[in-house]
Amino acid sequence: MIRKIGVLSISLLCLAAITSCEKDFSEVGTNVVNNDKFETGEILLDVEITPKNIESVQADNINASISDYWLGVYNNPNAEKIEASIISQLGYISNLNNKDTDTTVFNLDKVILKIPYQATSTGTTDGVTRFKLDSILGNPDVATSIQVLENETYLNTLNPSDPSKRNTFFSDDEYLGDNVLSEGGIYQLKPKATDTTFIFDRVDRSSSLTGTTTYKDTIRAINSQKLKVPFLAIPLDITKMKTLFWDKFHSGEFLSKEAFDDYFRGIKIVATGSDGLLIPLNLASSPAPSVDFHYTISEVDGTTVKDTLQKKYSFPLAGVRNSHYKMTPATNSAPANNFVVQGTAGKMAKVKILGLDLSKSELTQQFKGDFNDNLNDYDIDDNGFLSLDELQKLFNYRKNILKSNSYLLMNDASLTFYINQAINNDSNIIPQQLFLYQNKENETGGISPTQLTDAYVDPTSFGGTLKKTDDNPEKYTFRITDYISKLLSGEENTTTDPLILKVYNPTDSPVNNNVLTTSVKSYNWNPRSVTLFNGNESANGTKRAVLKISYSKEK
Repeated sequence: MIRKIGVLSISLLCLAAITSCEKDFSEVGTNVVNNDKFETGEILLDVEITPKNIESVQADNINASISDYWLGVYNNPNAEKIEASIISQLGYISNLNNKDTDTTVFNLDKVILKIPYQATSTGTTDGVTRFKLDSILGNPDVATSIQVLENETYLNTLNPSDPSKRNTFFSDDEYLGDNVLSEGGIYQLKPKATDTTFIFDRVDRSSSLTGTTTYKDTIRAINSQKLKVPFLAIPLDITKMKTLFWDKFHSGEFLSKEAFDDYFRGIKIVATGSDGLLIPLNLASSPAPSVDFHYTISEVDGTTVKDTLQKKYSFPLAGVRNSHYKMTPATNSAPANNFVVQGTAGKMAKVKILGLDLSKSELTQQFKGDFNDNLNDYDIDDNGFLSLDELQKLFNYRKNILKSNSYLLMNDASLTFYINQAINNDSNIIPQQLFLYQNKENETGGISPTQLTDAYVDPTSFGGTLKKTDDNPEKYTFRITDYISKLLSGEENTTTDPLILKVYNPTDSPVNNNVLTTSVKSYNWNPRSVTLFNGNESANGTKRAVLKISYSKEK
């Protein structure tokens, strides 16, 4: 039902954008008019929410600059479980040399997959910088199972069926290859901010090339500020990596980048399990994520070792990179009259703005007999409900019979979604921003995800950010004044096609590098979720999803 505050001719509301310029208002725009010649009020229009599954999202770095690649398992019982994995090519290195001579001997000691964590410095004590890991989700007490495998699917940047176009990899694509490269098969991931070193046993070759004595050697990750940062270190099977890489450095497979990309098609870092944690990894970070081959060069005179030097070859995680999201239905279904939005390949919601719900007598009273003879021209159901399409017809009729003293200014239109705080009471783990756009039907009968004009006409006011009360998550609000004004006035190219609510992703911004793009991309690497109340007034009362329109009119 519609809530009416103050006396308002609904038909005039639609004309706000058209008629406001015809009178000399002292204050106009999106702010409420403040003087004694006007009265203000608001109406609340119901919305209808339909939850929608996201089958998959674009997941490659071919067509977008991706900041976060999530790795791990996140089992939020109120959202779909995510098993997030990473697929990446390795960068090519030229002029590799590990060929023994009469005076020099090369020995491979260790192979490590090294990826810095996203971490923030918390200060320095006694010359040691301390960190906290950023944005980890899930259960830190449960180890997450990780496997590194050889990828056997060629990651082409061009579309194989049409090489004139860029390729696209989606989050549910499958990648061939079951050759496990991680040492011991499965690596148990439990990241800590103190993981600033990786210690391993290295063979001591200082006195003998055939010796078996070992010593503890330490690997660190040093960033551009010369700080030792926490990092993920997964040992790889040295026998397999020796066969795949080390023994082929002087063969045709490593002769050129093209040959290398075709020979070794990358790695899959695969997370599995029923529970665990999810960590964001920036694959464009400093130091660069890499597969490192640690080796020893021994200078010899016959069988006598004269000197040793420890070195490494680093193959960066570069070229085509993709995310893979395996989604599993939530343990707990959303309560009645609630719905969930979740990023990655989770859930979004279709939002339909409903029309005016008034009885026929109320409708006649509202419009003061100006068109009593014309009510049969409108599609009014048994309960007196006018659809949005019928309201537009009504608005256009009313426009032709305006009285000279009947001007009204629409100040604002906002769409608000309230959070179910019984489920989501921690503002740190839910989305910090949602996004609203429109699925427009195109000329071919398909769907074109399209930016609302409010998102780029007035981006600072468009909203969608999380609002809190006493640090408790409360709601998300969008100001869609321009869209509603055009919709109710029946402006050309403004449609009633559904609005779509989703978790915000950086690629949703309509303006990048000062270039406006009205189409909405399907990327999303934000794994957070939130449970919201739908538009049912009897169930949710003042916390229901609602469209509020504020207005000013002449007294």
